[in-house]
Amino acid sequence: MACREIDLIVIHCSATRADRCFTEHDLEAAHRRRGFNGCGYHFYIRKNGDIKTMRPVGRIGAHARGCNARSIGICYEGGLDEKGRPADTRTGWQRHSLRVLVRTLLLDYPGCRICGHRDLSPDLNGNGEIELEEWIKQCPCFEVAKEFNEFGAFADRTDETGSTEKHRVIRHIKEQKGGKYGRQEHSCCS
Repeated sequence: MACREIDLIVIHCSATRADRCFTEHDLEAAHRRRGFNGCGYHFYIRKNGDIKTMRPVGRIGAHARGCNARSIGICYEGGLDEKGRPADTRTGWQRHSLRVLVRTLLLDYPGCRICGHRDLSPDLNGNGEIELEEWIKQCPCFEVAKEFNEFGAFADRTDETGSTEKHRVIRHIKEQKGGKYGRQEHSCCS
């Protein structure tokens, strides 16, 4: 377990084409070229389902600006189709490994919320939801809320107050960032 408080798991894609190989070494080199001190993600899931540890969980990541201090970053290899367009290119092995990894992390960090990188885009119209037209990027190119609905970590359930879980997660993220519900800043995206 990390010696920092973790309450968010952010899912990413490498934004690389499905017909090309992008190893953990390629990822590390790409992040170093961007000026990072190593890979910014904590875990990387290869097309064959292998889970690579890229950064100790106890070390703050560099994957979601403004949200790194309290989050774990998971990236899967892919996210672009053969023509370079955003797409859910995860293999069956990647889907399985991602679910196992998230479930394991939730055992170590109960109560963590799960979201996609695009779900951290700013709420431009102030309605409490991050909508398609507000996404800064497509990453991770699939609906994390639907994928992990049964984990209860980022579901669109309505509680007794009428608030949806997704709305509570967005409010939680904004409070951590000091957005609409705290000091005025936004943009959790890098």
